Amino acid sequence: MLIARIKKGKEGKVLNSYPWIFKDEIMSLEGSTDKVCEVNVFTAGYKFLGKGFFNPFSSRAIMVLTNRDEELGEGFFRRLLSNALRKRERLFSRPFYRLVHGEGDRLPGLVIDRYGEIIAIQFRNLVIQQKREMILRLLRDIVKPNGIYERSDFEMGVDEKIERHTGLIFGEVPDSVEIEENGLKYLVDVKNSQKTGFFYDQRDSRTFCRTITKELSLKKGLDLFSFTGGFGLNMASSGADAICVDKSGDDLEQGRMNSVVNKLDNKLQFVQSDVLDFLAGFEKKDYFDIVVVDPPSFVKHRRELPHGISLFKRLVEGTLPLVKDGGVLGLCTCAYNIGIDHLVESVRRSTERTGITFSHLTITLQSPDHPWLVEVPESLYLKCLWGLVEKE
Repeated sequence: MLIARIKKGKEGKVLNSYPWIFKDEIMSLEGSTDKVCEVNVFTAGYKFLGKGFFNPFSSRAIMVLTNRDEELGEGFFRRLLSNALRKRERLFSRPFYRLVHGEGDRLPGLVIDRYGEIIAIQFRNLVIQQKREMILRLLRDIVKPNGIYERSDFEMGVDEKIERHTGLIFGEVPDSVEIEENGLKYLVDVKNSQKTGFFYDQRDSRTFCRTITKELSLKKGLDLFSFTGGFGLNMASSGADAICVDKSGDDLEQGRMNSVVNKLDNKLQFVQSDVLDFLAGFEKKDYFDIVVVDPPSFVKHRRELPHGISLFKRLVEGTLPLVKDGGVLGLCTCAYNIGIDHLVESVRRSTERTGITFSHLTITLQSPDHPWLVEVPESLYLKCLWGLVEKE
């Protein structure tokens, strides 16, 4: 068993259930350090802090999983997976949700989405990947799915030796899986769509979009970076005609199929284009009652923050002229490093000397099947700012 002592002053975050200890926070290591292995974590004075796994290939060298002196075997992982399932079953009446959300479920590096009887899974670090067969065995026993498909083909840069795989693991997985959310049906391509197939995290934002469209009787909508048309579908289900814009033809085709399944194809138009190009070529006049801007993550590292804020400012500047007086603008970010304050600043700088005011309606965050922990600040990554656009 490897023993790690961490530097003075770093004990608090471990005791507060923060899962990561970085290489430069380690004071000493006693034992073999040439491979992934279990580790007991102590203070500089040998006071026990917790247990986890050591990864010699990552700057996040220790993943702490518990503050108790307990075995980190099959029983431990069974308990965490069962707890995650129990939480979702309390929150949702139908089996359409993110089942495990990494740090939010005390399983850093593990992402599992559930589409009824189909499971999509992603292993995002070497520790979790080495527990792959055990986790899959436990999933089959606890959830009893008809099929499991791996989507460990993420593009995020990591500084560890991890293998990326995609493909069928167990059972049968169809090319298209139908799920339901708030009365709307979505066809999900688990095998080829982005990430693990569907963005469950925007559930609450889609609900708000649908509600505000109906309550304010909004008639024309624009869904930018639409993916498979989630916001556009919710606008249309509340009576609006909407345009969905995305650069991915495959995602837009999936959106068209979703519109047909929901009998909303007469209210939705799909445009394949780079969003900034679309905005630049669109006549700058009051046109839409509601616009939602939901871009991919512009900022994966804090050093990219200025560039990301600049892009958001360009998006808002291109969008505001298209929103009618009294219309609604929703601005979203899935980047942890971009906060609500950055979104607010993007709007403020875009409305300077324009006579436009932005009046706050609400803020929506990632849905509860993507739990964020106050002890792990980076687990809160998705924020959407909604407001009324008023023009002089």
